Amino acid sequence: MRNQLQRLYESEGYRMTDFTTDGERGQVTLEWDKRCLPRCSRCKEPMHINRKNAQFVMDMPLGPASCVLVKYDAVQGYCKGCALYETVRALEVVEQRAATLRLMRYVSRLCRWLPVQSVCEVVAITPMTAWRYDKYILQTELPAPKLDGIEALLIDEKHLGKSGFVTLVLNARTGELLWLAEGRGKEAVRGFFEKLSAEQKACILAVGIDRSGAYRAAVDEYLPETDVVFDKFHLVANLGEVIDKIRRRTQAQADAEGRALLKGQRYNLLRNRENLSDDGRAELKQLLAANHDLSVVYVLKDAFKQIWTYTYRKCADNCLSRWIAMASQSCIPELKRFANGLVAAKEQILNFCQHRITSARIEAFNTIVSRVIHKACGVSNLDYLFLKLRQESLRRW
Repeated sequence: MRNQLQRLYESEGYRMTDFTTDGERGQVTLEWDKRCLPRCSRCKEPMHINRKNAQFVMDMPLGPASCVLVKYDAVQGYCKGCALYETVRALEVVEQRAATLRLMRYVSRLCRWLPVQSVCEVVAITPMTAWRYDKYILQTELPAPKLDGIEALLIDEKHLGKSGFVTLVLNARTGELLWLAEGRGKEAVRGFFEKLSAEQKACILAVGIDRSGAYRAAVDEYLPETDVVFDKFHLVANLGEVIDKIRRRTQAQADAEGRALLKGQRYNLLRNRENLSDDGRAELKQLLAANHDLSVVYVLKDAFKQIWTYTYRKCADNCLSRWIAMASQSCIPELKRFANGLVAAKEQILNFCQHRITSARIEAFNTIVSRVIHKACGVSNLDYLFLKLRQESLRRW
């Protein structure tokens, strides 16, 4: 048993001299081996021992002992060749940290999957200490964002409740989180674009955004040669908003019988046909037979999605042009306004045929954002949130 403990706790220059435990707590004593001399980190030559100082650090739980203290000698050496003082510590102890590096890594792994309160039940530390350990490991060991060779970006905002909005920038091909900043719009992504070198900007061929214009100005300023791709899912959602406006107008103008027919039909109109129940299909069929405007816009909703099924730009262009013409001739004011907006956005919609990027990846990542925030019981530090989300985006880390 003692030999196994020695292999667990001894490190270069140190030997274990004592181990005591009362079942809930344990203490390991490590002493500097007098036969050894500390070595300079620069020249690797032995250093003269200037002084020793006894210190205590926490280490990983051991069996039933949830708290293990390690007492060791911090040895300060002096290298004459480098004229340098250096302190050697046991078990990879980091200066100014009251825990071993392996304990901090262990806590960081637990924090990835468990709420902080649950982590504190496994390791005898406070929630604030667990937060500090996790943040330190992520700051020092998480790889920096890979900005070379990026072909396409996805940019979107996420609402964090009382904390307001944050802007996320993802690599559209790999899903790696590259940037997180408070707010939304041009100022929120300015810092990211200013980090990129001219060579890195030249590699970016496309940027996927929505039509709101919140990020368009920044893309036009910093990546003028890059194609902007308006996101398919945002456009379909915009058409869903148009359908809902028509439904509400129709309901306001309807008599009692018409309002009864429209009641509860909102999601039947917006859902895909294959997702409707048998009762939902029957109710929707009755509504569309009774209302011209909703019947027209419902048919055009399905036709609108066909634009993104084409591989060749010319075919997609023909499909989009036909759809705009039908919507413009529908005499439905809400639909005509939507169609007029598509005319101005035509090039950005058709850019999908070349680059094949949508917000599906970043919308799925928004679910991860919500889960991380829920596990942390809110957002108190955006730098830490960025590290946690980068950890999730790098699934192999």
